[in-house]
Amino acid sequence: MIDDKYNMNEIKENTYFTHLATLKRLQPIYNTPLQSANETQLKAYFQKQLDKSNSILRKDYELLKATFKEAIRRDIITKNPMESIRLPKSRQKQESVRALTIEEQNKLLEILTTEDVKYSNQMLLSMFTGMRMGEINALTKRDINLTFSTIDINKTILRGEKGKATLGNSTKTFAGTRTIYITEDVKTILTECLEVAAGDMLFTTETGGLVTSNQVNMELQRTLTKYEIIDDSINGKISCHSLRHTYATRCIEAGMPPKVLQQLLGHTDIKITLNTYCNAFEKYQNDNINLATEYLKQNGLTLNKKNNGSAAVEENKKLYQFKERICNYENNTKCY
Repeated sequence: MIDDKYNMNEIKENTYFTHLATLKRLQPIYNTPLQSANETQLKAYFQKQLDKSNSILRKDYELLKATFKEAIRRDIITKNPMESIRLPKSRQKQESVRALTIEEQNKLLEILTTEDVKYSNQMLLSMFTGMRMGEINALTKRDINLTFSTIDINKTILRGEKGKATLGNSTKTFAGTRTIYITEDVKTILTECLEVAAGDMLFTTETGGLVTSNQVNMELQRTLTKYEIIDDSINGKISCHSLRHTYATRCIEAGMPPKVLQQLLGHTDIKITLNTYCNAFEKYQNDNINLATEYLKQNGLTLNKKNNGSAAVEENKKLYQFKERICNYENNTKCY
């Protein structure tokens, strides 16, 4: 089934390897004939997997559903044992990945630019372009155009058969294939990377192999712990993906429209952008509502005119007195 979808170009290479990994996890029930499989056995399988993540459980569940549905289509079985089984929920504590605060980002930026941190350039690129780490590690010299200040994103690092890192021939999604424009800071990073790159790949391991997201993530965790960068009082998990979230959050705080951010991040649907960063968009919206409300008050457009007017008069008096003191201090005849 999986091979057919891949050969018919229904799924991309990264999805193909993901399905193969899912298939491998189903080994405990490999030897069960389709005709003998029953609801009790399948439920028992899932009950033993509940310590795994919801993502893993969902992949197993969807592949089994597709398998038995195909078995019915081919008249191998007449009853689908997965029909009444609902998607199980993980026992793992659910903690979403969060962005770095501005203070945390400043601390990390200082460490990455002053200390000898492995994979620091990949971390910086993710934090200032929003690229996925797999996309960054898959960059070649041909993807960088310093003259036009662009990066062509067209592939990613995959976990191939037996977990080996593989250079994919496409991005995670169709929308992931994109060209982004870069700042002067990013150009400085890329110039340095181009100068030291030994082969065609922009980033490699010490032995010349492909760098995985997991390798960068492990180094990031060591750095965060060593230099005590993270504020533990803030809820949320910090991982390599947090760097991408940090870029997106700063863009939202700066007022970037969701549609523009969607294209920069390579999201297939704008709903993904809005749902992923709903908290940041909500805060940005509230901040702008407060600004608009304050503007209306300053122009007398409020229902509570009496209190607002007296407060405004008092505020203007204080402002005038303050400016008058500055003028007297500077002995300036022109006072505004």
